[in-house]
Amino acid sequence: MLFNLGLISRSGRVIMLFEIFRGGLSMVVKRLFTWVVLVVTVWFGFQMMGCTAFAATEAQPQNKADKILDKVSKEGNMAMRDVRWARVAIFDGQPQTAEKLLDSAKKNLDVTEKQAPHLLVALESTEKGAGVKPRANLIPIDAWMMLSEDFVPTPEKTAKIKEANEHLKKGEKGKALEILRAANIDVNITQVLMPLQATIKDVDKAMALLKENKYYEANLALKGAQDGLLYDTTAINEPIKPAKQEGTSRKK
Repeated sequence: MLFNLGLISRSGRVIMLFEIFRGGLSMVVKRLFTWVVLVVTVWFGFQMMGCTAFAATEAQPQNKADKILDKVSKEGNMAMRDVRWARVAIFDGQPQTAEKLLDSAKKNLDVTEKQAPHLLVALESTEKGAGVKPRANLIPIDAWMMLSEDFVPTPEKTAKIKEANEHLKKGEKGKALEILRAANIDVNITQVLMPLQATIKDVDKAMALLKENKYYEANLALKGAQDGLLYDTTAINEPIKPAKQEGTSRKK
């Protein structure tokens, strides 16, 4: 059972409040579900934002959550969307459609490459014989915020979530996170990271294979681009730990 809070997806949507995804509802969960509050979904496109996805609002200071959620490549996300649909087109026997989609993906990747200096994320990976070293050319193409998996709902916490979501709807992520932190509600942010150069290489390879009518091989190249995506989760809002009482206990 997973509870999502104010899921903010930079791929083109904002989901306020939280959702309960469930494989089968027990009686306890059914009772909890009766007081789970309204889910408000606001759909919007990046074309309505009037700026690139990674550009921060100068008038407002950014907290850690803002920096992660706003540091996303719209074009990188669109490129991977084109890759997915190109695979579908190949499967449906429409290679010309696949070629058009990959042309679009290539253009979006070219834009993403220009954005790279502003967006690059470094992750550490462990390889045999090489120890820990940074992964290069990782570009965030989506990000969202959710409650931690060990979240246990209570009426008090649900009320705080409602209050936090009012701030989320206004774009006040910092205030929302502070309310949740004070209520000891842990929040994580997950990023989808695209290895830029590897993805460009896979798309170029698929485009060349399509021109040679090697559809199976082109599909495998695009699958490699999809399989290369990484998911990185950061604890952004750790609960406040209770202060330790001073003094020592005495044994009688």
